[in-house]
Amino acid sequence: MPQEKPDTPASISGPGKIIAVGGAKGGIGKSLFVANLGVLLSQMGKRIVLVDLDLGGSNLHLYMGVWSLTSRIDDFLDKNVENIHDILTPTKYGPLLIGGGGGKLGAANIHYSRKQKLLKAIKTIDADYVILDLGGDTTYNILDFYLSADQGFVLTTCDPASYLDAYGFIKTSLYRKLTRLFSPESSYYNHRDGLVDQLIKDHIFTNTADNGNRIDALLDALVQEKPVYHGIIKGLLDNFRPGVVVTMVEKEDQAVDLITRLRKVSGKILSVELNHFGCVPFEKSIQQSAKELVPSVAKAPDGTFAKALRRIALKMEMA
Repeated sequence: MPQEKPDTPASISGPGKIIAVGGAKGGIGKSLFVANLGVLLSQMGKRIVLVDLDLGGSNLHLYMGVWSLTSRIDDFLDKNVENIHDILTPTKYGPLLIGGGGGKLGAANIHYSRKQKLLKAIKTIDADYVILDLGGDTTYNILDFYLSADQGFVLTTCDPASYLDAYGFIKTSLYRKLTRLFSPESSYYNHRDGLVDQLIKDHIFTNTADNGNRIDALLDALVQEKPVYHGIIKGLLDNFRPGVVVTMVEKEDQAVDLITRLRKVSGKILSVELNHFGCVPFEKSIQQSAKELVPSVAKAPDGTFAKALRRIALKMEMA
C-alpha cells in the first residue's frame, strides 16, 4: 500500500512550493500578510504568484495597489480564457497576481468539478512560491484549498475568539483530510476499506461535551480493528504540520502563552504537532499602509514588520 507523504505540487515547471494562508475568522490580517509576504519574497529574488481564493469577498488586489482587475478566476473557470496563466496580473511591487471572483451570487460556492479544475491549474503555475489567500471560514472548498498546499499557515491574533477559531480551523482541516482518505483524488482510493472509513466517520461525527473525540482513540480503534491502517493514519498525522503565525502582536509574552496553549490542546486532542513560524507586530504604520494600498514592506523594507516577516520567510524556506 502507498505510504502517506506530504502533498507535493504536480507539473510545476520550476521548483515551486504552494503556501496556503487560512484561519476561520475575518479581520486577522490574512490578505495583508499574504501581500506583504509576497512582496518580501519578491525582494529576496523569488518568483511569486499570489492567488486570491476568498472567492466570495476578494480584495487581495487592493493590498497590492491594483484598483481594478481586467481578468479574474471567474474568467478561467467560465472558460473565457484557456489557461490560468492568461489571468496573471502584474503588480508594481514584484509578485504576479490572480484576482478572486467578481462578487457574483454563489461565487464562493463553486462546484466540485470547478474546484478540482482550479486546484490542478494552480499546480501548473511556474513560480518559486504560489501563495493562496483563503477566505475566513471552514467550508469544504476553503479546507480543500488549504490541504492542497505544501505548507499551510493558520493566522490568529491574541484575541480569545481568534485563538478558538484558529484551533477550530486546524481541527476541521484535519477532519477533512481524514474523511477524504479514500476520495477519488487520494493515492489510497484503490485501497478503500469500508470499516476504516466508518471508524473515521464515527469518530469525527460523534460529538462529545468537550472539543470532540480525541484522535488517539481512533488510533487505538484501528490497532484493534485494522492494524495495517494504523500506520497510514499515524503517518497522515505526522505529516499534518500547520504553521501558526500570530498577528497584530502588542506584547510578545501574550503570543508565547497563546502558542503554548494552542500547541498543548492540538497535541492532546488532535495528536498534531504545530509549527510556530513567528509573530508579526501591531503597528499603526501597517494599518496606514493598508489604507494607502501600499504594502508595508515596500514602504519600509527595513522596518520592524518587514524584519518579522523576513524571519518567517527564512523559516519557511528551511521547512
